[in-house]
Amino acid sequence: MKLGKFLKKKAFSLIELMVAMGILSVLMLMMTLLLDQVQETWQYSESRISQFREARVAFDLMSKNIGQASLNTYWDLKDEDRDGIVDQYFRTSELHFTVFDAAKELAGKAGSQQPVGSGIFFQAPLGYSDNYRNLNNLFNAVGYFVAWGDDRNFRPSIIRSEPETRFRIFEFRPPAEANQVFADGAEERNMEVRTDQIFDKWYSQSVSGLEDQLTFEQYLNPLAKNVVTVVVSPRESISDDLGNREDSFTRIASNYVFDSNDPSPARVRFTQQLPPLVRITMIAIDESGGARLESEGEEAPQLFPETLFQNVSRYESDLQEATTALSERNLNYKIFSTLISIRSAKWSPGD
Repeated sequence: MKLGKFLKKKAFSLIELMVAMGILSVLMLMMTLLLDQVQETWQYSESRISQFREARVAFDLMSKNIGQASLNTYWDLKDEDRDGIVDQYFRTSELHFTVFDAAKELAGKAGSQQPVGSGIFFQAPLGYSDNYRNLNNLFNAVGYFVAWGDDRNFRPSIIRSEPETRFRIFEFRPPAEANQVFADGAEERNMEVRTDQIFDKWYSQSVSGLEDQLTFEQYLNPLAKNVVTVVVSPRESISDDLGNREDSFTRIASNYVFDSNDPSPARVRFTQQLPPLVRITMIAIDESGGARLESEGEEAPQLFPETLFQNVSRYESDLQEATTALSERNLNYKIFSTLISIRSAKWSPGD
């Protein structure tokens, strides 16, 4: 009797066990796929962070140094008719701040590198010197621009692999003793026809008295690779009488070009002044995209239409068009942008 009752107790059938195993297998498969997707997303995010970490460091360094730009402007006297009576006062400076089209201005000066985008050059008290220590306020000539080329001239000698051709952002920063603004004008005084010392091209001129003077290309240091362009936009401070935001910068650099030495009638009000604000926009791509561009040839690839970044009023639309062009080439990109305040700027919009 007891044995019969025991045999009548219910248990899972073989079919039920197979169904349960099937459901469990499906759940395990779904969990595996989910974990794989999470891992791929994490690896992709980590890869993007590491890919653009070098560009971020370069962007922060450039922004920090631009904020320290200086002109040390002072007022001088002008006696045009040489009658001993001062005709007027005028602002002047031996230093220089300039933003230009790097492809045009630096063509042929950077050796094998092919400049693209904007270039910004200035002097700042960075204290970098080969001969002097603990002089932290020494003025250095500094410049930043992007160029396409290989790394054979600045890669460590222990690296034996083939040179890499990439877009890179470069820093021009000779030691303070090689700063052209410290030249005493001996070359000009020795000319048959005496001329004033010219500082407009100080980044490509030699300095008198230096025995081991290097060339412009030899003073270049690559900060980060796979940076495809830098856009520099000097702007005015925003005040109540300037209207909307666009009016605050289009008057001084409507075509992204600014020269503190420009004495032309349209620019005389801004001569020998630093722009109080500078918008820096940098676009970088990942390493796989950089390697793919290298495989296309030695000449700098045309990533953007030449009409972009010619007028600051179209900045937003130009930036959108630039990113669309990169997406069409299946290039992963990241945009870095900031508005830098130049601390030593004492902007005056008047004459």
